[in-house]
Amino acid sequence: MKTPKKKTAESPYSWLEVDRKKCSRCSLCVEMCPMDVLRMGEEKVPCMRYPDDCWYCDVCVSICPKKAITLKGLPYLIR
Repeated sequence: MKTPKKKTAESPYSWLEVDRKKCSRCSLCVEMCPMDVLRMGEEKVPCMRYPDDCWYCDVCVSICPKKAITLKGLPYLIR
């Protein structure tokens, strides 16, 4: 019998993509998110804990000192 996968805080519906090699784990993006949707996930890498509340404001992308964050798969009406 297979063991179920451990559930993580990261959402499979995240629009946020973090380059784990570039990320310094400074948590600046988490602190500056105006909608408070980001949390530090596995390996202390930021993830979208509440993706439905995201405004796609791009603050996390622009504030990242290592340019490790990109937004992907934005909803059609926002593109």
